[in-house]
Amino acid sequence: MKKLYFLIAALLFIFSACKRNEFEDLKPVALSVNVSFDQSLKEYSLPLANAEIKLTNLANGLVTTIKSDANGKASIDKISPGNYDIEATLTIKAADYTTYVGIFTENDVVFNGLLKSQNIIQNVNSLSLSLNTGKIGDWVFKQIYYAGSHTSNGASFRDQFVEIYNNSNQVLYADSLYFVEAYGTNSKLTAIDLATGYYQTATKQYDWTKSIDMNDPNANNNYVYAKNIFMIPGSGKDHPVKPGESIIIAGTALNHKTPYVGNDGKGISVKDPSLTIDLSKADFEVYLGNYPGITPLASDIDNPAVPNMVNIDIRANKDLILDATGREALLLFKTTRDIQSWKRYAAPDIKVITTSTDKYYQIPLNEVFDAVEIQPPLEANQIPKKFNAKLDATFKFVSKGQYSSQSLIRKTAKVVNGRHILKDTNSSANDFDELNIPDVTKSVFK
Repeated sequence: MKKLYFLIAALLFIFSACKRNEFEDLKPVALSVNVSFDQSLKEYSLPLANAEIKLTNLANGLVTTIKSDANGKASIDKISPGNYDIEATLTIKAADYTTYVGIFTENDVVFNGLLKSQNIIQNVNSLSLSLNTGKIGDWVFKQIYYAGSHTSNGASFRDQFVEIYNNSNQVLYADSLYFVEAYGTNSKLTAIDLATGYYQTATKQYDWTKSIDMNDPNANNNYVYAKNIFMIPGSGKDHPVKPGESIIIAGTALNHKTPYVGNDGKGISVKDPSLTIDLSKADFEVYLGNYPGITPLASDIDNPAVPNMVNIDIRANKDLILDATGREALLLFKTTRDIQSWKRYAAPDIKVITTSTDKYYQIPLNEVFDAVEIQPPLEANQIPKKFNAKLDATFKFVSKGQYSSQSLIRKTAKVVNGRHILKDTNSSANDFDELNIPDVTKSVFK
């Protein structure tokens, strides 16, 4: 019996020794790793140099690090054979990312890739590793038609609209996307106004830290305040928008070139149809006829063929009426939180709050996809900026001013495989041009 025990022990020893020495008799091998961007990212021509590639030996935990060259290739002449996890990380500086992609970011962008349990035992090994960072870009304003058309020959403010564009490399869902008109003072302030303490000295805009019940010292820097909030309806995936495609939100989704009857029974028409546009095929429209406390304008007709925006909070206007003179600040955001629970504040110059006092939703800047500030063309008429540089460092306007039939159109940063990647540097003066007649075909680019 003892001989049998010794035989079994010997066999177990030999077996464990073989397992332990599985790679010990093999000589060091060469390894090359080629990193490249995921197919959805290749169109941006991002640099591949200096990707950090970590080779983790799963037997002993030892880590070897190599870096890629300009072509994305990294190599090592001698590495112990074995099983490895191979992880690649590439960080692109924010300024470089903005240059290559055309989309502004304040932070460096990190790309990652991983290969699990790779058996490295051959004399020459070559592996390929794909880098990804998720979607590039998001929703941006492509076109903003705020100026309207001639008040007697055209449609005045009735034909206003905004066009929102999927600037990413993935399908996005427009469901629950918020479109907001920001609130702030539209007055040019005097020294007496500034002396009241309700305005920021540097910007001459409201100082929200002075609002009643406000206790956030970053009320001006980290938030923007909403005058009107509209939301695209949907349960989550009802309204897909492909990369490079857009949606149009109209004030009134009708053909403004042809006569129609207002909700007061009177006819509405234009003298020169060439000055205005057909919005009957818009994707969404704003209708306030069913909003509590608002009597809709006669021209605000509900087109049953076009879905209505959800009216979240309306503090001004009886329709989607953008300021034709240009005193507007617009933004887009999405959130996973219930905004009904978000805080609201009265304007800083309000001294006593009553049941009739307007309060404005406080929107965190980190929820915002895109923001565009608009001003009147003449410097003498321009007002204090509502957005700080985190949202929009500058502003833009149409050169011919109000009721000119001109719209703002976002410029193209680059075209790859037919898809336009729109310029988004968080500086509207750089990002937008103008069209003499707005375009609703969803295909015009500058």
